[in-house]
Amino acid sequence: MIGILGEALIDFISGIGVDGKECYYPYSGGCALNAATAASRLGADVLYIGKLSQDMFGQKMQSHFIENHVRLKKSLCSVVENSMIGFAKLDPSGAASYVFYSQGTTPTVLTKDEILAVLKEEPQVRFLHIGSVALALDASGEHIRQALRTHIPSPFIFLDPNVRPTVIADFGTYRMRLLDVASMAQLIKLSHEDLQSIYPQLTEREGVMALLSLGAAHVVLTRGKDGLTWFSRSGFSCHVDAVDIKVVDTVGAGDTVSGAILTFLEENALYDPSMITEKLAKAALGFASAAAAVTCSRKGCDPPRRNEVSIY
Repeated sequence: MIGILGEALIDFISGIGVDGKECYYPYSGGCALNAATAASRLGADVLYIGKLSQDMFGQKMQSHFIENHVRLKKSLCSVVENSMIGFAKLDPSGAASYVFYSQGTTPTVLTKDEILAVLKEEPQVRFLHIGSVALALDASGEHIRQALRTHIPSPFIFLDPNVRPTVIADFGTYRMRLLDVASMAQLIKLSHEDLQSIYPQLTEREGVMALLSLGAAHVVLTRGKDGLTWFSRSGFSCHVDAVDIKVVDTVGAGDTVSGAILTFLEENALYDPSMITEKLAKAALGFASAAAAVTCSRKGCDPPRRNEVSIY
């Protein structure tokens, strides 16, 4: 089973209304919700580990998870705190910039003890996805870090930093927490922009090597229209090109890559990172690239079902 730990929120994505004026449309989103949706639609067994509000947005997200066959923990549902809200502004190419309203919302109040309780109750979680806003916020990020340090034996940790500067109070503190979590991860998937934020003084290759030297066995670098590259501490690297499609927007493309790679790892029982060969890595990238292309061809994060992915 794949456990997805992190934020579920409502993304208001910019668009043009029937009157021709700019408006924002609500979508269930967040790194964790999107990755969980992608993995489940692609055929994986998925558990969401996060709190959902009793408010109208929390109910909308609970329905979204249920409709997409993602398991929830009843004890973490319908809590009194409000849902997190994000606003995504799209540029002419379909790329998004974000603003989040997070103070006192559900992703900020998940505790170390609650995380550990879920992992104890669900020993079948063999892969654990961590990342993005929940890790960037100081309170939730520190609880996540401490839970990972405490839980033994650890599942296969898949880290997606998905750096969001607008929610980071102090970048130095965030960077130390992120690198500590990175040292516990088996696979780190990040964009070239994320890598530049974490290691601004290093070249791309130096940044990747720095992450691998922390202890990760593998790093996957997403390059937008320039495709995906896999780097292994064992020495191999491989690349696949992005699928050439008409981009509607890029919302959720990276999360779809995460969900697809996790699905591939689970299906092939690759619980030990040393089992991932160059051939398997390239197959995983091809699957992820094809899935992300479908997401980019649609408005908002709307990952594909398995029969919509033509590769693998």
